[in-house]
Amino acid sequence: MAEFLIKQDAPARRFDFERGGSSFFFGSFVLFLLMLACLGGLIVLNKTRAGERDRIVAENQSKEENLRPELLNSVAVLDKRLKNLRLILGSHVFVSNVFKVIEQNTHPQVRFTSFSFTTDSRKVDMSGETTSYTALSRQINILEREPQIERVEFGGLSTAEEKFVGFKLSIIFKPTLLSIRQ
Repeated sequence: MAEFLIKQDAPARRFDFERGGSSFFFGSFVLFLLMLACLGGLIVLNKTRAGERDRIVAENQSKEENLRPELLNSVAVLDKRLKNLRLILGSHVFVSNVFKVIEQNTHPQVRFTSFSFTTDSRKVDMSGETTSYTALSRQINILEREPQIERVEFGGLSTAEEKFVGFKLSIIFKPTLLSIRQ
């Protein structure tokens, strides 16, 4: 009974280093070899890319040497001329577009007798004649519906020859009409 009263220590559990330690070592060793193989692959890839880069640089240098300097100068002059031409055309006013819009939107019973165009204000002042007030009203409606026209100003009614009604008309065009070809 004394054996029960005396407290006996339970046997201490110890980690089996031989079994667990060897599997940890084996896994670490495989991971090390894998990393070493990746590093070797990167070194080989870097050397091949460096060789390709050197080959391309040498090829470009030989092509540059083969280019004639006068050819390069002419290309530079042409590029400069094209840039200047682009600048000039960008600020050019295409008045021909105004004539196209007026021609397409003139009522058959209306005749314009004078024409004055101001590029700064994009304004056309015109005088004209028509057969009736109804034709004049239709002409104004046609011009007001045109998307390229910003505003139509009407005034100056008069009686011209026997059957004609005289009028004055001002049209202000949108800036896009004068800056692009249509």
